[in-house]
Amino acid sequence: MIKKIRKIDGRIVEFKQEKITNAISKAISAVNSKDENTARKLSHSVVEILEKKFPEKIPSVENVQGIIEKVLIEEGYPDVANACILYRKKRTMKKTLKKIKGHARLYAGFIILGLAVLLFLSVIRASIFSEIPEEKRIWFELSFLLLAAISAELLVVYLKQPMVMVLLLLGIIISPSAVSMVYPYIAEIIILPLSIIGVKLSIAQTIPHLIPTEGTVRIFAQLGSIFLLFKIGMHSEIKQIFNSRNFLVGFIGVLIPFIGGYYYAVYTGHGFNYAMFLGAALTATSVGVTVAVLHEFNVLDREFAKIILGAAVIDDILALLALSLVVNFPSTLDMASISPLLSILGMAAIFVVGGIKSGQYIVSRYFDKSLEDGKIPNTTFLGILVYVLSYAYVAEFIGLSAIVGAFIAGITLNYSRITEKLFELFYPLEAFFTPIFFISLGMFVDISALISNIVPILIITLIAIATKLFGCGIASRLSGANVKDSILVGIGMIPRGEIALIIGLFGLTATTATGEPVLHATEYSIIASMAFLTTVMVPFVLQRALSMLGYK
Repeated sequence: MIKKIRKIDGRIVEFKQEKITNAISKAISAVNSKDENTARKLSHSVVEILEKKFPEKIPSVENVQGIIEKVLIEEGYPDVANACILYRKKRTMKKTLKKIKGHARLYAGFIILGLAVLLFLSVIRASIFSEIPEEKRIWFELSFLLLAAISAELLVVYLKQPMVMVLLLLGIIISPSAVSMVYPYIAEIIILPLSIIGVKLSIAQTIPHLIPTEGTVRIFAQLGSIFLLFKIGMHSEIKQIFNSRNFLVGFIGVLIPFIGGYYYAVYTGHGFNYAMFLGAALTATSVGVTVAVLHEFNVLDREFAKIILGAAVIDDILALLALSLVVNFPSTLDMASISPLLSILGMAAIFVVGGIKSGQYIVSRYFDKSLEDGKIPNTTFLGILVYVLSYAYVAEFIGLSAIVGAFIAGITLNYSRITEKLFELFYPLEAFFTPIFFISLGMFVDISALISNIVPILIITLIAIATKLFGCGIASRLSGANVKDSILVGIGMIPRGEIALIIGLFGLTATTATGEPVLHATEYSIIASMAFLTTVMVPFVLQRALSMLGYK
């Protein structure tokens, strides 16, 4: 008994006699009238022949079709047999056309895909090697930076390192100095093996420029630092920031590094301006980098983390005041000369105290009352954005950093009943802008300057590490912290990051009375390299210290 049949495409399926009956019935209907009994009788004859001819083997569809035509002719139905042959040819032609159409569609898809790949590659090549207007190029830069951030997420799992460190390393890899140094060697590596096998490949001689450190990307990076510090501010209670313990750690963390940097520059024969700017650059702690690592370890609520956070904020405020001191340092100590400095100090004090007090009133009077059915209206969310950016602008305007203003704005929202919901609302902004901020920190380092000035860079970096580690660590111990927490405070206060770069950039763009820049490019590169090295080492060292001291 026939149970299986092999189809044209090779598949083996269940044998059904009614399909033979239907095929014969359709052929009879095409010639005469429909006759189900004749079709059923003829299909029985076909099955009998199949069972005799294929007792143990599986027949194919072609075998069945041949036997159907033979039975029709022998039983006196040649016209029906011809109709079957004609139907089979039409069906075969239809299947062939369908197959050709399917292949054509597949090939067309591959061709379109190939053309799309070529188009994208040509656009990427033009974006890397050609001068593209900024309003067009920004989309390439943002896409590239976000792809780098995605790569960092994957590398974090593979390398088992803090996210901040991976982002900083990616920043230096795609920095202009790294690309200009590595590209010629990459071009040679690609061309050499191809030339050996006789393939000539023309590679652009122009050094590719992936991401600039200026322009729109810099603005996005600044927004990343603002949203990061705003979030950190919302985690911080006022009494945990501005207290005598944090002030002592912050003050010592500014005084000792400033003295160390100043006297090193003087001792090595540099001028007064460089000595002052180097001292100022060594004072500021990059609170964003340290707190990002502490956040990954879930230890932000520990006592040493509160000391780091509070002291770093006071440290940054004092460091920016030190920058104001350097810029406005009077040539004589009369009232007319020191009045600009006193003015900046007064405005900073008014902003910090007045900003917190007025902010608490705004938050309780307007933002808290806008909560509707447990949700924050869009108007309130946009209002909070305006609130944060306004604080950042005022801080920048009076001579402080925008991140200090964002942090103060975050502190005022700490006691709000909408704080937890704000964390959720601001997460997309933080996820978008913050990686760009950390990548941009790595992009500022000049590798060629790093190599040519390696000795002074290492010495200044050691001074930066030692003055913070011992200065802040000892101050923390004197304020009542235990030895373990004091060590972590000293390590956590080491990174300089964005504030040091801001101070260095200010010196690079500022001019003396004779019109010359206060800092030359090499001097700025030394400061930027120190900022990078202290920033990139801390995530690794702090991670190891936390693990060794029992914070898993």
